[in-house]
Amino acid sequence: MAPQRKLLAWTVAGIVLAGGVVFVWQLLTGFSATNAFSEPLSVTATATTLHAGESTQLTVLKKRGFFFRRPLEKPEATTYFTVSESELVVEPDGHVTCIGTGGRASDVIWVSADNGRGTGHASFTLLPAGPGPTLDFIPIDAPKRAPLPDVLLRYSPCCAGDPIVMAEGETVHFKLARRGVPSDEVTAKARYTLFFGSGIPNDARPSVVTGGRDYVTSKTFHFDGSTGTITAPVSIGRLNRYRVVIFARLGGLVGWKYIVIIHAEPDGREGHLRLHPNEG
Repeated sequence: MAPQRKLLAWTVAGIVLAGGVVFVWQLLTGFSATNAFSEPLSVTATATTLHAGESTQLTVLKKRGFFFRRPLEKPEATTYFTVSESELVVEPDGHVTCIGTGGRASDVIWVSADNGRGTGHASFTLLPAGPGPTLDFIPIDAPKRAPLPDVLLRYSPCCAGDPIVMAEGETVHFKLARRGVPSDEVTAKARYTLFFGSGIPNDARPSVVTGGRDYVTSKTFHFDGSTGTITAPVSIGRLNRYRVVIFARLGGLVGWKYIVIIHAEPDGREGHLRLHPNEG
């Protein structure tokens, strides 16, 4: 056999062998592990299976070769993203908490970390049975409204957990208390993280991920944990409704609440568009 043909044969054999190794690797570890192997950042956690109400802390390191890791030069510049804020929330400091499974018996959700030009992710298996929330959001003056349509309640990512329904521009007050001890108010002591549909905590521009226009963001949705005050934006535009997830932490205690914003006009979106024809 000519040297060129031998070289070609060995090259083809090497490619086939490498492809087989990758295929077997993916079968054994899943595609998530394969993707993580090629990413410049290593994102790990002490627990990767979480029940509702359980938390863990992410550790983000920069890869150096295949097996070495080193601390980030600017760890404070790390930003996080969850692919489902209705199931797995991530706080700005990298704490991750399961808040549900979307009505499923289990689910697998990714959380990504970005630092500079590097990115990485960790995959979590979520299970419903768990401690659940240990902090309760208790509305004080939220107006009573007709129940949300069954089509919304059927899908927990929209508005699970007895949401607070607010009209555009409306203000409601709440208190945060330890579950089972409503007199033990901790509203001003807790740390809060808000999600606006993009999976990025406290996002000022969720439209970068969600598309459309930025009617409901960390700039227009006014939340004051020190006084327990929530004020909805004056407009949600052409949207029928908008959902916000509020997550609270006090040490190892956690709680969450869904806010559903609806149009202020009695006939909803149609009435809103008659008053605001240029929105869209």
